[in-house]
Amino acid sequence: MSLFRSLQNSPATVSIFHNARIPLSNKLYNNLEKTYDTLPEKPKYEFTIDLMKDKMPTYDQYRLFVDKCLTNEQAKVTLQNCFPFLNDRQTHLYDTHGKTVTIKGIDWSNKIFSQSEYQMIYDTFNKLQEGNASIETTASDVFKAPLIVDWDQNKLAGDEKTLELLLKVYKDQ
Repeated sequence: MSLFRSLQNSPATVSIFHNARIPLSNKLYNNLEKTYDTLPEKPKYEFTIDLMKDKMPTYDQYRLFVDKCLTNEQAKVTLQNCFPFLNDRQTHLYDTHGKTVTIKGIDWSNKIFSQSEYQMIYDTFNKLQEGNASIETTASDVFKAPLIVDWDQNKLAGDEKTLELLLKVYKDQ
């Protein structure tokens, strides 16, 4: 827990980027809520759940993931799974002028999106979510939930095992 948060006596935030149309996302969201609801009073108030329904991380959030959360191979896999087109696939995105650009997947192991690349991904995702896109790409081809982030622990989760590890600190209090 950060010194600033300790001085404020405010809880940590666990965000879930959630899509109700994805069964795994529903399962992890339910597990997160169930764990929170069954915690004793003290740990329960040690964190809050921030539901980011049908949203993807901003570029600043993405940079925090890359800079602080990618401390092990599992975290890298979790983040990579959220951007499916990077798995050597091809997809269509919108550039800053609203024109369609075809992007081919690459070797993700050393890839960090620039702000302009991420902006294309972000804008395309939002247009697809709003139904304002005329391309064959789906929102889950661009960003695929679930992604769970504990901002204080700098941990990512994207499956039951990694969620259990992320919540362990709260359960053990």
